[in-house]
Amino acid sequence: MTNPQNARKLLIGAGLSLANLALIGGMAIASMNVPAAAQGQNRETIVKPNRAVACPSGWRTPDGDTSLCEPMGTLAPKIYAKKEKETCADGYHEVYRLWCSTKKP
Repeated sequence: MTNPQNARKLLIGAGLSLANLALIGGMAIASMNVPAAAQGQNRETIVKPNRAVACPSGWRTPDGDTSLCEPMGTLAPKIYAKKEKETCADGYHEVYRLWCSTKKP
């Protein structure tokens, strides 16, 4: 049998544990909504958001495949595709309305 002080400590500990779980869960959900800026890269081939749009400066269409863009060397700017109505993240500039690039157009 527990005395009232131990029961109170157990309730406080349980409440704090639930608060910590809620905080961790909230942080996990918030991290799912990170903008695409974290996805900017310059090492791999990227699928174009639209075949009709050109690749940004420093990138090219590989072997005539108009659905892809590949970096032209290791100094290519970091890019990521975006939707027309989205804005680019800090440090990125809009290129052809569908790309965000670290290089100004």
